[in-house]
Amino acid sequence: MTQSTTPSTQSSYPLPDVFSSALTALFDQARPAIVQVRNGQHGGGTGIVWRPDGQIITNNHVVPRDGGDIQVHFTDGRTLPARVIQRQPEFDLALLKVAANDLPFLEAGDSSKLRVGEWVFAIGHPWGQRWTVTAGIMSSRSTRQIDEDVSIPYIKSDVRLAPGNSGGPLLNADGDVVGVNAMIFGGDLSVSIPSNVVSEWLSGLPKAPAILGVGLQRSELPANVQAQLAASREYGQLVVSVVERVAAQQEIFLGDLLLDIDGQPIESAASLRRHLASKAPGDNVSLTLIRGGILTTISASLLPVSSAN
Repeated sequence: MTQSTTPSTQSSYPLPDVFSSALTALFDQARPAIVQVRNGQHGGGTGIVWRPDGQIITNNHVVPRDGGDIQVHFTDGRTLPARVIQRQPEFDLALLKVAANDLPFLEAGDSSKLRVGEWVFAIGHPWGQRWTVTAGIMSSRSTRQIDEDVSIPYIKSDVRLAPGNSGGPLLNADGDVVGVNAMIFGGDLSVSIPSNVVSEWLSGLPKAPAILGVGLQRSELPANVQAQLAASREYGQLVVSVVERVAAQQEIFLGDLLLDIDGQPIESAASLRRHLASKAPGDNVSLTLIRGGILTTISASLLPVSSAN
């Protein structure tokens, strides 16, 4: 029997009709869990129903700074008011809540398993055109430095995005969310926040956000202060403002130089916020600080975000 040496034309890649059918099925399955987020100030964007109890993820820049009038439009024709539960400006993420239950939602995939060259898909409302799907491939991974001690990983793809796509999902071929679409980079590459970053942020959120109630400014430590420290340290965080309740509690004062919180260095206002993400109002934290040139440790009570208003 003669064995043919002609290369097989069979391919492991999906044939066009199979690909088209799979994309249609993915779109039909995901569409009910993707919403349009509108506000009364500057348009809006897209949101992802993250939990069936009405939790919706979108970009921070999609919602008004004051959390004002936000309306969420669903595929079934409903329009519901939403409120901002939490926001993370550095990551460009916001968590919204609508008064609804048993909503269809999207599963979060493991973004670390996404490979360069893998097909990805975006669904959103570019230029106000509702529930539009675009396809492409993952191009690369990147990071963006947002603070001296914080960098955020990003997914870059050639999926076409436009204003109105912000806050919508980047989906893999299984229909799982592997990213939250955030911006267009260089005109031809789209940038998405990895789903693992979103999940990690959400898992660290307290039931109610907590603050220390102070304004901080990075300040160089005097030589006599550095000499008191066991570890080398050049900078601290100077307290330049306190909210009324902090002043009344007389725990932290203007001019205090904060060094550590619960034994962890306070390297920036962002690092302080990250530490407080796992806390709740009423919790106590241990603060190491310099007051009147003397190194001391105090206990301070955390406040609700409303105390800053």
